[in-house]
Formats: sequence, structure tokens, C-alpha cells
Amino acid sequence: MRCLVTGGAGFIGSHIAARLLKSGHEVLVIDDLSAGKTKNMPEGAEFINSSILHITPTDLEGVDAVFHNAASKKNICLIDPEYDMTVNGIGTLALLKLSVKVGVKHFIHASTGSVYGEVKGTITENSPYNPVSYYGVSKLAGERYVSLFHDKMKTVILRYFHVYGPRQEDDPNLGGVVAVFKKQIKDGGIITLHGDGSQKRVFTRVEDVVEANLAALHLHPSGKVYNCCSNYQVSVMALAGALIRKADKPVSIKYLPPLPGDIYNFDVDNSKILQELGVSFSGYKL
Repeated sequence: MRCLVTGGAGFIGSHIAARLLKSGHEVLVIDDLSAGKTKNMPEGAEFINSSILHITPTDLEGVDAVFHNAASKKNICLIDPEYDMTVNGIGTLALLKLSVKVGVKHFIHASTGSVYGEVKGTITENSPYNPVSYYGVSKLAGERYVSLFHDKMKTVILRYFHVYGPRQEDDPNLGGVVAVFKKQIKDGGIITLHGDGSQKRVFTRVEDVVEANLAALHLHPSGKVYNCCSNYQVSVMALAGALIRKADKPVSIKYLPPLPGDIYNFDVDNSKILQELGVSFSGYKL
């Protein structure tokens, strides 16, 4: 099968591309390198250096499955929310239309738990949408477009929650908190923590997210949405403490104001993806 991975030079996308190649699929990566790096791409993948906003039908020729992981990152939305919506909303719509035009059969879309906003109680796939950030709004727009195309090709939406692992970006504007904290400890021994640290996250290993993507391709669900995450909650302060202990060096914490749209409690039910896709999540391991 010929597979396209958008954002395939980035953190999660490069792991998906590598896993697809290992499974014997042809892989095409499209990435504008705004966050991704060419060194992340696995050997054997074809590469087009382009934004998803500029993909043409020729680029998608012969593609059977699209793994759509290209996105404007969460912190970028604070700087330029219009661009954030252009990429995450309009860019997804454009890619969907092109995919139908060239005969793509599978569209696996990377979304985010940010579409829910702050939820009282446990988050299930049926929880109401109440995004409290530009990023959550733009990613929800992308989801809604994907849902409109489920009768034209097999679509699956995977809502990621706090994915971490090798090759994660450590730039505070692009990266995840695990990688950012690790770099701060290494570079200066000062962790910058937004808020009081009590906000809880559901950290999910990138290897597990990759297996969920492969299951979404091979088990052929269509029109389905899944919380793609472990069910292990940990506070940001507890994460910082674990990394400090592992580093075994003097580290201080600098407290900063909370980020706009930051959510304090993610308590997520992942039973649907466990039951329907058979994906197991190994939990929180640094």
C-alpha cells in the first residue's frame, strides 16, 4: 500500500513513517520543515518539501492511505491564530478534497484532546466539545471536515493526549512538556513551569500512538473517533519531580503565569480504542 504521512519529518509523523516502512508499505512524506527535520525521516521514504496548503493532485498520485499529522502547533496559535486555523482547518479540508479526487481509500486524522476543553469528570468520545484555545478550535474544525467525508473514504479520527518519546521537539513553542523539561534541566538546571503545576496530564508513549495508527489502517473502521492515550494521570509538578530525580543534579523551578487556554485536568477514558482497535498502552515511563 502506498501511504502519505503529512508532517512525516516531525515527532509523531516520523515514527509512523518508519513503522509503515517496516510493515512493507511505500511511504511518501510531505512536510514544510517548519517544525520537522529531515534527519527524522526514515531511510526509504520519499520526501516532498511542501506545506499541506500547497499539495497538488500529482503529489497524491497512487496514494492509498493518508496519515494526516501536519498541524500548526499549540503555542503557535497564540502568536498567529489566523494561520493556525488556515493550516488545521482549511488545510485539512483541502487535503480531504484532494484525497477523494485521486481515490485515496483511508484517511487517518491526528486530532487532540484539546477539542474537549475543560471537562468535569471523565472524558469519553461522547463528551461535549468546548475548546478553550485557538488550537482546540482549529483542530475541532479539522475534525468536523473529516467527519463530512466518511462516506467517501474510510476515515478515522485519533485524538492524541500529551504524546512523548524520542525525537520530540524541545523548543518551548513547538515541543511537548517532557522534552522541554529535559532540555531545560540539561541546559541550565531551571525548569519553567506555567501555572502552579497541579494541572494533570495523560502522558502517552509515541510507540503506542503509532500502533493505534496502524490498527486504524488495517482494521478498517470508518467514521470512528477514538481517544488515543494511556489512562495514567500525572501532574506537571510530579513530572518535573521525576525528571529532576532522574537527572540527579541541582534543579530549580521558575513559576510563570498559566498559558491562555491551558486545561487543568485531563481524566480520559480510553476503553473504546482498547476494545475496538485492540491497542494496548504501556503508560507513563520516562
